Amino acid sequence: MHRSNGGYGVASTMGGGVLVEGNYFENVRDPYHLGEGSSGPGTLVARNNHFVNSGAGQAGGSVAGIPYGYPLAPAANVKSIVTNGAGAGKISV
Repeated sequence: MHRSNGGYGVASTMGGGVLVEGNYFENVRDPYHLGEGSSGPGTLVARNNHFVNSGAGQAGGSVAGIPYGYPLAPAANVKSIVTNGAGAGKISV
């Protein structure tokens, strides 16, 4: 979850490949983009993300497939999942 950060959420640089999937972006002007500062761009694939009062992001290129399956919560639910389940006293070991 990315909320009200003053910079950006995710950057793909120097030929790296990034998959931005199932994230919740709230009040983030620049959710994700290619390149950062003097670092050249990488590639970035974005899918199934949720935006609240945020920019659209910049994606481009392709990334290798992930060689295994995984469950993915609906991106619109990520804020409540994180705020209800993360932080001191919320995780028992």
